[in-house]
Amino acid sequence: MKRKITMVMVSITMLAALLAPMAVTAAATDVPWISAPAAIVLDYETSEVLWARGEHDLRVPASMTKLVSAFVIYEEIAAGNLALDTMVRVSRNAYRISVDANMQGSTLPMREGVYRSVDDMLHLMMLPSSNGACVAMADHISGSEAAFAYRMNAVAQRVGGRAYFNNAHGALPHYTTAYTMAKIVREFIYEAPDILRITSAASMNDAGTTRSNTNLLVRSGSDFFYRYADGFRTGTTTEAGFCLASTAYRDGRRVIVIVMGARNNNERYGDSIALLEWGLQESARRYAERYAEMQRELAERITLVADGEEVTLQAPARMVNDRVMTSKDIFTVLGADAEWDEANQTITAATEDGDTIIFTIGSYFVLVGEQVVELDVAPEMVNDLPHIPTRAVAEAMGRTVQWDGETRTVYVK
Repeated sequence: MKRKITMVMVSITMLAALLAPMAVTAAATDVPWISAPAAIVLDYETSEVLWARGEHDLRVPASMTKLVSAFVIYEEIAAGNLALDTMVRVSRNAYRISVDANMQGSTLPMREGVYRSVDDMLHLMMLPSSNGACVAMADHISGSEAAFAYRMNAVAQRVGGRAYFNNAHGALPHYTTAYTMAKIVREFIYEAPDILRITSAASMNDAGTTRSNTNLLVRSGSDFFYRYADGFRTGTTTEAGFCLASTAYRDGRRVIVIVMGARNNNERYGDSIALLEWGLQESARRYAERYAEMQRELAERITLVADGEEVTLQAPARMVNDRVMTSKDIFTVLGADAEWDEANQTITAATEDGDTIIFTIGSYFVLVGEQVVELDVAPEMVNDLPHIPTRAVAEAMGRTVQWDGETRTVYVK
């Protein structure tokens, strides 16, 4: 695989969070109203934050933690240390956690000494949210939850996030941010897309018992079914509130949404569906803008051919008043060195005959030896680089220039 605190919520704090200025990007005014104090919409392809609020606030992720544990498992698979059919023993610690009434979230007892495949363990973690399966995998991979949590925190750091994980399941409080979880989900899908096979399932067969996915977005019979969703993981505890990491794919675009600290299921899923729908539309809109800009750039592209070979300069050639302008390294292409004098805003070079050529930014006159030549367009600065008329440079160097308007090509011979 490639590289890849304690919080007291009072009414006035929640009100301030809800009224705080949102992170604004293009079309941010069209973002639906969101009740959760922390949420983020991430474009999968570009990793761009399309919209966010409270995304860097430390919050309790609850069972969203399990997606990080699952990611570490897939790291082990990629490294060749595990396979989906590897059999893993349910440790004593895993059994204890699975039946501990103090552990919040899903209760799913596991028998000590029983062996389950890695694939089963992943399904148990990501669908019915088994705490015991997380601990069994942590013990198998790292020898202890503490050592495994170190791996989880390393994942968060690697994606540029912040986390203080101390257990593998999230049934006990620890802290991270919505931004961190969004970046981990993106990395997870990119590095191990097989996870979507699991997170998109509505249920699993657990030794003859049907275990439903706690993520209602992917369950067609639920009130919160969203047909473009294919994962990812819920989280619900007293400290965390109602949390959801989700992702959806439509028409070639994928977005990732994290909602943390919602007050109930309606807010958790309502916020997530609204942000997923908006995010897919916004991602498509920005992609269309980027594509249109790329097409414009291609349409306006000018090709420079010198002595029969296409040349790439320091900056693309551009049109100014129907004249082709190129960066000063056009002199190098034509066999001369040019010097840029920033103080005097001049470009100085020499012809093969030894004559000095001096262009001055903003001046319609160029000095060639002792002769002053008038220009149709003055040299100018573009993106901090001096640009000069191509034809004037070529003629000063004793060359000829031909312009092919149909192919937008300049031929210098």
